[in-house]
Amino acid sequence: MKTILEVNQLSVFHQESAHCLLKDIHFSLTKGQVLALVGASGSGKSLLAQSIFQLLPENLRQKGDVLYSGRQVNEQDRGTNIVLIPQSVAALDPLMKVGKQIEGLIQAGNPHQMMLDLLARLGLDADIATRYPFQLSGGQARRVLAMIALGSPANVVIADEPTPGLDQEAKNEMIALLKQVKQAGKAILLITHDFDVALQLADQVAVLEQGSIVEVADVEHFSGEGEKLTHPFTKALWQSLPQNLFKI
Repeated sequence: MKTILEVNQLSVFHQESAHCLLKDIHFSLTKGQVLALVGASGSGKSLLAQSIFQLLPENLRQKGDVLYSGRQVNEQDRGTNIVLIPQSVAALDPLMKVGKQIEGLIQAGNPHQMMLDLLARLGLDADIATRYPFQLSGGQARRVLAMIALGSPANVVIADEPTPGLDQEAKNEMIALLKQVKQAGKAILLITHDFDVALQLADQVAVLEQGSIVEVADVEHFSGEGEKLTHPFTKALWQSLPQNLFKI
């Protein structure tokens, strides 16, 4: 299947100190594929999302290639070919009604009707469209963020920590929504520290340690005591999970 997003030898440095935060990152995604990027807090997961969107802070620089359909990603790709489901629901425009925000991303057919269809598809009442973000519950707001990804024409979705702070019911809802995104044929880079979420959604898992991807493994390899995993850090991470009796 044709590669839709490719990251080659991507590194991120501090401008002045040249201290390396991400080193030689490489992975690729095809349509309908989910790659989960897991690692400890501070390992560089969200920084990678900023790099793909070319939205790094001014004190950082990057080198390497980020390719969409074989060409370098540019500003026009953001929100059109590549869309972000951000960590915070604060990413919704507080001054615009929810329906208008969703319609603004739908570029074909009847945007208003498609927006209503998406609301129904995600189990949300039509009157949600008339509300402002502050009038939504946390679960409703997260579903709206996922709906924006579904309604967008983008072929690539980057979901940056979509489940932290959610109770189990809300987490299950978000997993179900992301499965719908996958079933719609979109490629997903799932950035998460939650192995349970990664294993339910991903085809492969990339493990990030101190700014480097140390292993990319099929999701089926995360079983038992991790006998099929190759890197010591990946094995230690897997064996330290609660369901694996916190082995170290």
